Amino acid sequence: MNSRSCRRLIVSALLITASYAWAQRSAPPASDEKQEQTAPLSTLTAHCSFPPAFDQKSIAAFKQQTASGDAAAQCGLGLMYAQGKGVPQDDTQAAFWLRKAAEQGVAPAQVGLGVLYRFGQGVPQDCAQAAAWYRKAAEQGLAPAQVGLGDLYNIGCGVPRDDAQAAAWYRKAAEQGDAEAQYTLGYLYYEGRNVPQDSTQAAAWWRKAAEQGNIEAQYRLGLLYHKGDGVPQDHTQAAAWWRKAAEQGNAHAQTEFGFSYALGHGVSQDYAQALLWYGKAAEQGDAGAQDELGYLYYAGLGVPQDYMQAAAWFRRAAEQEDDDAQMALGSLYNDGLGVRQDYVQAALWFRKAAAQGNAEAQCAMGTAYQLGMGVPQNHTQAALWWRKAAEQGGAKAQCDLYMQAARYRKAGEQGDAKAQYNLGDMYHDGQGVLQNDTQAAFWWRKAAEHSFTLAEANLGTAYATGQGVPQDYALAVFWWRKAAEQGYAEAQLKLGISYKKGRGVPQNYAEAYFWYDLAAAGKLDAPNSQVAAEDRDEIASHLTPADLSREQQRARKWFEAHQAKPQ
Repeated sequence: MNSRSCRRLIVSALLITASYAWAQRSAPPASDEKQEQTAPLSTLTAHCSFPPAFDQKSIAAFKQQTASGDAAAQCGLGLMYAQGKGVPQDDTQAAFWLRKAAEQGVAPAQVGLGVLYRFGQGVPQDCAQAAAWYRKAAEQGLAPAQVGLGDLYNIGCGVPRDDAQAAAWYRKAAEQGDAEAQYTLGYLYYEGRNVPQDSTQAAAWWRKAAEQGNIEAQYRLGLLYHKGDGVPQDHTQAAAWWRKAAEQGNAHAQTEFGFSYALGHGVSQDYAQALLWYGKAAEQGDAGAQDELGYLYYAGLGVPQDYMQAAAWFRRAAEQEDDDAQMALGSLYNDGLGVRQDYVQAALWFRKAAAQGNAEAQCAMGTAYQLGMGVPQNHTQAALWWRKAAEQGGAKAQCDLYMQAARYRKAGEQGDAKAQYNLGDMYHDGQGVLQNDTQAAFWWRKAAEHSFTLAEANLGTAYATGQGVPQDYALAVFWWRKAAEQGYAEAQLKLGISYKKGRGVPQNYAEAYFWYDLAAAGKLDAPNSQVAAEDRDEIASHLTPADLSREQQRARKWFEAHQAKPQ
C-alpha cells in the first residue's frame, strides 16, 4: 500500500469516527446530569445525513438536497466522497462539501475538514487550518476533534507546542469516553508531561481505554501489571491484557505474551506457545521476538535444537540493532555453532553490541583484544573495553569470566584436558559463554577421552539426565565407572546407586555394596557421605555373610592398591 492510500484510510477512519460521535452526542439526554454535559450541543440540531439507498436514483435526489443548502446532506455527501461510497472517491469533492456543511456549524464536517487539511487530502496541507476547524468542532464537544486539537498542540503543528493545552483537550475527550484520548492521557501521566507523574492515574486511564479495545492501552496496562507499577504486581493480569492486544496483532504484546509462556508467568509454562507468539511477532519484524525465537532454537526449547535457525533469527534481530541478538550472534561465530567459526565475525558483532552499551559485549571485546581473537592483539584497547564494562557496575566479574572462557577455549583446542573440562563447566553454568548443555557435554567428552576424572563423572551425569546428549543410563554407568576407578567418590556413589536400582546395569547388590563402601570412605560432603553409609548398611541385609565378607575384603584390597585405606 502506498503512503497516499494509507493516509486516505486514516482520513476515512477519522471522518467515520467523527460522524458516529456526532450522532451519539446529538441523541436525547438520559438524565439531568447528561443534559448539563450536552448543553453546548443543544442548539445544533443538524447532523450528517445519507441517502436511503446508494443506487443511482437515490444519490441523484440526495445531491439535489445538498444543492439546496441542506447542511446535514452536505456533510453526508462529503463523507461519501471521502470514502468512495456511492460516488467515486474524490478528496477534492469531499473537501468542497464538508466545507459547505462546516461553515453552517456541523461539527462532524468541521472535524472532517480539519482532518483533510491536516493530511493534505483534497486541499493543501495546512496545520493552521486544521487547528481552526478542529477547534470549532472541539468547542462543540466533539471528542475526535478534541483529540485532533490535542495532537496538534502536542507536536506544535499549526499552533505553538503546548503540553498543557494538549493535556487539557485530551482530558475533555477522555472524560467523554474517547478511547484514544484515554490512552494518550494515561501516557502523559506515565511520562509526567505537564501533569504530575502518576503511574496509578496512568493505569486508570489505560484501563478505561483497554476495556474499549484500545490495543496500545492493553499492551501498556500489561506492562504495569508485570512490573507492579501503579497497580499491584500481577503476572496473571499482565498475561491477560497482553493476550487481548496480542490477539489483535500487536507485535510487542505478542512478544511479551510469548515471554509469559516461556517463564510460566501468569500462564502455565509452555515453550510451544512461547514459540507460537514469538513467531507471530517475529514475522512482523519485532526484533525482541526474533531474538527470543533465536534463543528457543539455540536451547532446543519447544523445538528441536537447531543452531542454524538460531543464527538466522539472531541475525534478523541483530540487523535491527538489537544488542542482545548481536551479542548472541557474535557468540555463535565465536563457538562455530550454526555458522562457520569465525573470530573476525564474532568480534564484528561483539563490537556492534558493545557500541550500544551492552556490558557483556564490552567484556567480549576486551577479551578479543587481549588475546588477539578476531582483532589485532592490543592490550590498551582491551583495557578500554573492560573499563567501559566496569563503568556500568558489577561487570568486572563478568569480564573475568569471558577472559577465562576464551583462554580455556584456546588451550582446549590445543588438547589441554583441564581447560576442556573447565570450558565444559562454563557452558553448563552459562558463565562467560551462552549456557549450552550440548557444548558442555562436547567439551567434557574431549577431557574425558584424556581420562580427566571430573569430566568423566560429569559426562556420566549428562547421559543420566539427558542434558546435552540423549539419555542413556548404560553410557552414564560407563563414564561413572571410569571416574570411580580413579577414586572419585561421587562417581562411586552413583555407580552404587545404579547397581542397587538396576539402572544401566543388571541389579547386583554385591556390586552395589562394594561401590557404596568405597564412596562412604571417600571424600564426600556430609549429606552424600551419610547416604552412602546408610545405603551400604541397608544393602548388607540383602547379602549372605560370605558375600558380605567378600565385598568388604574386595574394598580393602582396592584401597590398598590405591593407597587410600579408610580410617
